[in-house]
This record gives sequence, C-alpha cells and structure tokens, in this order.
Amino acid sequence: MSQEKVRVTVGMSPPILLVDYSHSITLNGTAVVRVEAPSSMKGHAPIDLVTLINISHSKSSPAGSSPTAGALSGSDQLKNALKFIIRQLGDDDRLAIVAFNDQVVKEHTTSISELSGISCRMALEKKVDGLVAKGETTAYKPSLEYAVKLLDDRVDQKRAGFIVLISHGLDSKFKWREESIAATDPIRGALHKYPVHAFGLGKPHDATALHYIAKASYGTYSSIGDKDKIMEAVAVTLAGLKTIVAVDVCVNILSGSLQITRIDSGGYTRRAGSGNGVFIGALYAGEVKDLVVYFSYRTGSWSRGYHTTLNGVAAGATYRDAPGRQPTSADTFSTSIPIHVSDTGLAPANPCPPYPVVLQQVVRSKVLNLLTSLVNEFLTLKEEAAGAVHGNKEGDDPVLQAIAATMLQKKWKEFKQSDESWKDAPRCFLDLGGIDKDISTMVDILNQGGLGVGCIYSWLSSYQMQRATTATGLPAVAPAGGFRTPAMEAMVQEAHRQLADEASAQDAGASKVVCKRAVELLDVINKRFELWHKLDHDLPSSHQQQQQEEGDDGEARDLSAALRGDISRARQHDIYLASDQAIKQWRSFLTSVEKTRGHELHE
Repeated sequence: MSQEKVRVTVGMSPPILLVDYSHSITLNGTAVVRVEAPSSMKGHAPIDLVTLINISHSKSSPAGSSPTAGALSGSDQLKNALKFIIRQLGDDDRLAIVAFNDQVVKEHTTSISELSGISCRMALEKKVDGLVAKGETTAYKPSLEYAVKLLDDRVDQKRAGFIVLISHGLDSKFKWREESIAATDPIRGALHKYPVHAFGLGKPHDATALHYIAKASYGTYSSIGDKDKIMEAVAVTLAGLKTIVAVDVCVNILSGSLQITRIDSGGYTRRAGSGNGVFIGALYAGEVKDLVVYFSYRTGSWSRGYHTTLNGVAAGATYRDAPGRQPTSADTFSTSIPIHVSDTGLAPANPCPPYPVVLQQVVRSKVLNLLTSLVNEFLTLKEEAAGAVHGNKEGDDPVLQAIAATMLQKKWKEFKQSDESWKDAPRCFLDLGGIDKDISTMVDILNQGGLGVGCIYSWLSSYQMQRATTATGLPAVAPAGGFRTPAMEAMVQEAHRQLADEASAQDAGASKVVCKRAVELLDVINKRFELWHKLDHDLPSSHQQQQQEEGDDGEARDLSAALRGDISRARQHDIYLASDQAIKQWRSFLTSVEKTRGHELHE
C-alpha cells in the first residue's frame, strides 16, 4: 500500500474580503476543497470483482456488426476484454463471471474464483470462450442482486468488492429512474454497497438505466459505439481498480466563522446526520477530487484597517488503506480570510480575481446542471413519444435526438452569453475550451443519430465522479477533465499492444486459410489436367494410328481424326470451365473472408 497520506487542501475565492465598517452586510463566497490521492503505491490492494455480461440476443446492432444466430454481441472484442481482465488481475485478486439475459444464466456463470495459478486463469478463459447468446430480453435487476449477494456472502471480506456490468440490450423489465423506484425497494440499498462500473455497447443500449445504476453505486458509465473501444474502456476502469490507495474515504468540511450553505460534490453525497461530511469511497493512485463549498457570513462592527481573525474553511479526511483496517486521518487544512475594513460609504470592489480552481469547478457544476436538465427534458419527450406509438423499444428516435441537439445548442449558446463565471475564465487565464468542444461534439452526435444521449451520460458520469470514462465520439472527455491517471494510460497502452498482437495473429491465421484455399482450388484444376493426360495416354499412339490408317480406308482415317479433334476441343472446354469455376470460388471466398474480418461484432 501507499506510504503517503491522502492530502486535503482548500482554495478560496476571493482570498480578501473588502467591507464597509458602517454597514452590516451578508458576504457570500466560494471555496474548493481538494482531495489528492498519493501517486505512488507500495503494493496492490487485492480486490474481488464480479463481471456481469449480457448474453441476450439483441435487436441493436453494434457498429460493424451483422446478425449471426447464437453469436454473442461483440463476441470477439468482448471476450478479448474479459480475457484481458483475467490476465491483468493479480494473484491475490478474485473474479466471478456472471452471464445474464432477463435472469442469471447459471451454465455460463462462475463463483468468485481464485487467480493464483495458471490453471485457475485458463479455466476462466475457457468459460469465456464458451459464452454464446441466449434469451431474447434483458433485465439488470436479477443479475445485480445476484452479484451483490455473491460479494455479501464472502467468508473473507478483506478485499474491496466491485462490479462491472457490460450490456448491449434494453431493460424490458424495470424502469431505472429515481422517481420510478419505490423507496422500500431493496435494490436501492444493494446499489449502495459496491460500485458498479457500467459499459453500454452499440446502438441503442439502455444508457439511462446504466447511468443511473453507475451513479447510484458510485461507479462510472461508459458509452461504447466503436468495437475497438471495448478493450480501452475496460483497461481504464481496471487500471483504477488495481491502484486503489484508500477506501471508505470521507471528507469533513467545517468552519468556525462561516456558515456553509451548500456543498457541490458532483456524484458524491453528504453523510446523513449533522456536519458536512462527504463520502468519496475509493480513491485510485493519482486521483484528485474537488468539492465546491458555498458559504456566507454576516459582518459586524469593526474598526478601520486590516483584520485577519476571520476563520475560513477547514477540511480533513478519514479513510482506510484496505477494508477492515483501522481508519487513518489525513492532515487537516485550515484557511483564514484577510479582511480590509474601509471607511467609504459603499463596499469597494474586490481587487483580487476569482481563484482559478474555484472558478473552474463552479463552471463545471453549472455545466453539469445544464446537461442534467437537458437529459431530463429529453426523457420526458421520449416518454411522451413512446406513449403515442405504444412504446419505443428500439432506443432513441432520430427525430427526438435532433430535437435534443437543437435544445442543447440553444441552451449552450445562452449559457456562454449570460454566465459570468464563463466570462471570467479568460480573465483568469483559465482555458475551458475542452468543455466547449465536448458540447459541440455532443450536438453533432445527436444530429447524426449516433449513440443518442449515451455520449452525454458518459460525460456527466466522468465529471460527476471526476473519474475517467470512455465515450465514443468524445475524445476530449479524459484530457479535458484530466481524469486519466498514469496507471490508466499505461494500461490503455498495454491493451492496444495486445490488440495489435491479436490482429497480427489473426492476419497470420487468415493468410494460412487463404493459402490453403488457393492450393485446394489449384489442385482441382491440376486433377482435371491429370484426367485428360490419362485419356491421352489410353488413346492409340501416333505410330499405332499410322499403321491402322495404312490398313484402313479413308473413312476410318477421317473418323479417327475427328475423334482426336473432338477430344482436344472437349479438353480445352473442360479446363476452361474448371478454371472459371475456381476463379468464381476464389472471389467468393475472398469476399467471405473480408466480411468475416470486417464484422467482428455480432448479435
């Protein structure tokens, strides 16, 4: 484990308050509490990982796919990703593979298995190779409940538990919306036990459901339309899980002088009860979390001059190095606010520009709210449209996506024109161009009828949790937020290397198949030549024919010459037909090879 502590710091905006001594006024301010995980590790904290794999036949078609009966959705890429997980987890880690459609498919499911030996890993890889499509419908609830029970029933719970959910289908059994789930439904409590990292494959998948599941469990959601992104998305998440430096992280925020009015913690929630504790959960090596704190203060009567006695925001954190260990406390960071009391009739303008980190997080918070509002409006429109046509089971309608694109473009233009925080960014040398580019890309994707709101949900998940996700079409998600850690980048490079090795192996295998087929077709033509050669051998020789012709009359000689001419023409025609047929079979074979290699993803 890490030898360093989790660090907590506080940045405030503005750092100086200017007030008028003759008036009692309410001051409002903003601060950012930053939580930084150590970037280095002493060892890998072992984990228990349950992977939920949707094996139902899907009506959706992932990019580049063609329907094949019995084939698993994204079979080769998905199986490669699962094998990547098996090979990258450590010997102290454990893994379970749970296949599901609208229920758990037991014959394709394993218990939580050890990974301490080659035979254990080979057995799991064999299980992966055996995955085939089964069932016509999808439901997440039974498999999630099954995964939670697997983790709950562990005798040894010294490992942190996590769930990975990979699906291409639409949930036909349950409505994953906050207002649709009863307060007493056990699934609410189940989702709060273990983070679920959800991956939606292809178009359309149930982006609303998967994002809800991920958010409620402190996990992440990635929207993957490009088959080549499956491995990369899994690598990003796996790298985080393999570099956990702290669990049960709770940030405590307080102030002796200020009234904390609100804490914007993105996807993280405040602890129940009194106080301002924010539960973060697990931290990966090198991660940074920023919490926006809003506060107010009522000024009193002060003499003119400078005062530095006003306490600002203080913050600390408690966490564990691993489940079951004694909690550790991070060093508390305290701030104070310099105050200048003036004798003017009006409070002068503050000469200090907004603190850049604070401004950046304030803008992030506002953009998150804007996109959340847009998604809610889109879902309302979608439900109204679905009711008009007795239900839409095929995902997001292109017309609705175009409407959403227009709404987003309008809202974003108005935001940039009216929001003071956005306008202050250039004056504070703060570059928010990455966010602007992402929003423009979302508009383009919606207009093109791509992955629907999946790209927006992935962006929301990344910025709400301040953790890397993968969203097809949004290359700026990770760089703009700076959420990819060095370990994630290294794991992605390893995934790309393995993909390249796999492609080389497939090319070599394909070359062998092509060469074998070419030899087979040439052999067919060669055999035709051999048959005709045998027929020539069986005919009388030229000397025998000459002797026969000397004893025969002219009519016999004419018949013999005609026979040889017919045989020659028949031979030429037969060889031509055999060659023509071989060429047609060769072209058909090459076409089938190209289709097979071009359609790696199947239903």
